[in-house]
Amino acid sequence: MSKNTWLGLAALIVVAIAVSIVALPEGTEWTTDSPEALAEFNAAIDAKMKLYHNDVQTHLERAVELDPDFVIAKLYLANEVRYDDEDRALRLWNDVLTADHSDLTDREGFFVDRARAYQENRFDDAAQMIEDYLAKYPDDPYILHEKALKTWAAGEFDEAEKLNRRLIEIAPNWVLAYNQLGYIAMSQGRFVEAEEYFTSYRFVAPDQANPHDSLGELYIILGRTEEAEATLRRSLEIRPDFWAAYDHLALVRRRDNDFAGAEGVLAEARAVGECPEYWDVGIECSIEIGALTHADQWHDILEFLDDDSPCLEGHSSGYAQVIRHLAAMQIGDVETAIAIEEKMEKSLTAAKEVEKLDIPMIMGTLSHLQGVRKAVQGDLEGAIEAFWEADENLTYIQAGSGMFKLYNRLYLVETLFAAGNDAKAHKVLSKVRSVNPGMAQSFEEKGLKIIGLERE
Repeated sequence: MSKNTWLGLAALIVVAIAVSIVALPEGTEWTTDSPEALAEFNAAIDAKMKLYHNDVQTHLERAVELDPDFVIAKLYLANEVRYDDEDRALRLWNDVLTADHSDLTDREGFFVDRARAYQENRFDDAAQMIEDYLAKYPDDPYILHEKALKTWAAGEFDEAEKLNRRLIEIAPNWVLAYNQLGYIAMSQGRFVEAEEYFTSYRFVAPDQANPHDSLGELYIILGRTEEAEATLRRSLEIRPDFWAAYDHLALVRRRDNDFAGAEGVLAEARAVGECPEYWDVGIECSIEIGALTHADQWHDILEFLDDDSPCLEGHSSGYAQVIRHLAAMQIGDVETAIAIEEKMEKSLTAAKEVEKLDIPMIMGTLSHLQGVRKAVQGDLEGAIEAFWEADENLTYIQAGSGMFKLYNRLYLVETLFAAGNDAKAHKVLSKVRSVNPGMAQSFEEKGLKIIGLERE
């Protein structure tokens, strides 16, 4: 199996949590002869529930060391190391495939068989495996959670919401269900419900960092920056190496154009210990890009974001490509802008081939880029259509994507004004104001312009 095939397996491992469960397969849940290895594995899946990824890998490493034949532990470990060490992930996966599966539980067999289906690009088979397993074990929360994640990623929000509610009923300690319910509500703009879910999540798991971080993301989208800062700080008090909270804190500072403050947040993260490259580079790139954009340094942006820039990979890549495209159009470099769009189109094609989960986000981003180019080129009607298409695909699913959706609407507002359609422009602007009043106010203070379009 090639490395590229391995990366296609990113979604095959589900979050597994040690909770009280009912109506499950009879017998032991995980197959190992080592009580010590089992204890480490249970500690790993408990850490997985809390989204403490460093701890997850540490415990899985110990579990596999204590029992080299612990198949499911190897499968989980392969998933954890796949981004940092593809070769090792591949070796672990091959060990799983060649291991003796005769003693595996039905649940373990499901995970292995489904992993194989993903490897062989048999996505319909993989989906059917979930249905077949749940027909036999309808109350197994591990597989219910997997189905909930899949339906959520596919945009089947009603089904995902129903499944997560079911999870809470049969496994009250499955606290990630509250998190998923919060994100489902947030993605659809049901912000009051989202706050209720995230607050409940924080109530049932007050000593975990993620509930506070998730609530902070909601506050960022709503422009409630002081509350966002407070709850994100609480997340870091609980877990100083919860890197996502630093990213969100830096976003709060960037939104207020406090780039020195954002640099301070990154320095805090680095002082904690070895901040993973994914977060370190991503936060640093976002700060620099934000500062250059705020200063309208379009030529400097293109120089900073050359083809070899690490900002075009990993965590900051989407933001970097959007701003790189904007900079190109602001200086009249249409060729570079079109090349960025073509690259995005290739990403979309590749995503569709492997049923990648972020297809709507890629589609929305591509439409936004096309809207910017058409607007600058004077094709206002084409730009308006593209911005509407972007809005239909973009959601409030996370802080960054939620802010992008709002900014796309502001681009739409500017273009509608430029086209002389003031009534629709004010209507869209009122929608932005209803979500994030501060963002609408800042836009108005800048003369209702981002691109710099003139009225027809």
